[in-house]
Amino acid sequence: MHGTEWDLPQLLRPIEAEAFMRDTWEKQSLAVTRDDPAYFHGLFTLSDVDTVIAFTRPKFTEPGDFKPEGAPARNFIQGLLADDEMSPAVKYPNVAEVRRAFDRGKTIILTAMQYRWESVASLCRRLEERFGCPVHTNLYLTPPGSQGFDPHYDTHEVFVLQIEGNKHWRVYGAGRELPLPLETATFSRDQLGAPTLEAVLRPGDVLYLPRGHIHEAFTSDTLSLHLTVGIKVYRWVDLLHQAIDIVSARDVRLRATLPPGLLIGNVAAHSLEADFRELMQHVTDAAQSNEAVSRLASAFLGQLTTLPGASFAANFDADKVGPDTVLERVPGAMCRVMTLADGRVCLQFPGGSLDGPPKIARALHFIARTSHFAVRAMPDDLTVDGNLVLLRRLVRDKLLHIVGAP
Repeated sequence: MHGTEWDLPQLLRPIEAEAFMRDTWEKQSLAVTRDDPAYFHGLFTLSDVDTVIAFTRPKFTEPGDFKPEGAPARNFIQGLLADDEMSPAVKYPNVAEVRRAFDRGKTIILTAMQYRWESVASLCRRLEERFGCPVHTNLYLTPPGSQGFDPHYDTHEVFVLQIEGNKHWRVYGAGRELPLPLETATFSRDQLGAPTLEAVLRPGDVLYLPRGHIHEAFTSDTLSLHLTVGIKVYRWVDLLHQAIDIVSARDVRLRATLPPGLLIGNVAAHSLEADFRELMQHVTDAAQSNEAVSRLASAFLGQLTTLPGASFAANFDADKVGPDTVLERVPGAMCRVMTLADGRVCLQFPGGSLDGPPKIARALHFIARTSHFAVRAMPDDLTVDGNLVLLRRLVRDKLLHIVGAP
């Protein structure tokens, strides 16, 4: 699968993505098995682990995990993103040190693979575009005859991509239906019934786990390398939070202090009932769903970074954009147009934004809804030179790239 543009259909094949979203998403677990051990070789391989450790410098906050003496405090080591802080409580091990910990039976976990490996970053961005929410990927390298975690559930949707070796999975159904982000839990054996799904993942296979579904995994006679792709969905409650925040910015009553002593019982809660109901009704009447969606979308796009891809060379490419050029949206470079408080319009995209007067609105909307176009097809609200200035800027910012001439 070298050269593959990894996205949801590729992860699920031969299952159709539309059927998956209709019948399986958020409802039940699913194992997709393939007789294709090399399926994910274009994404990541076991031989790439050394490179990730050596050149992305995972930060381990429990140096004691690397000491061979004594009983291990836990059966895994977890590498976080590196930073510039060094202290006795932080360790940046080399490849040999990590390998020795692995040989002593510890599962290696490397978080945030979307910041460590280009093909994984591309996959996450395409899934972010598909689902409209942040996506992260962690690496798990488990020794033979080992189990990394006790039975538990995750608070986000998970795709498990088996890269190397085999891993035995048991899924027990929902321990909590659609849990919120902080509602984590682990479970003892006597709390579990019979598995609702049991599967041995082999290289090239995928397992989907809805959030809240209890699961466990272990290896037998081989090591296992897999990537877990976490889809951190936005919930209705997230949208409602945004709506309440917007209303509170306009109405001082929602920003007033609660009565002193309320939370320690010195004021009867029932005495606030009328005010509480009145404010809730005001929020219901005043809140606008389009404002809440816009604000949540801005927060989502604002946290996304530009993916690597010849950003500096794009400065030279931009100079080549002329009236006969054909442009295309960079894969995974989603964007949206919004109107700012002062009436100006803004095109927001991963890693940046472009704003200007209302006269560029039609041009920005055209760019946002058109993934492939000739420069000459741009709306005529601006002059030819005006459109070229706009488009060259977006080529430099890696929202668009040149694909040829008509």
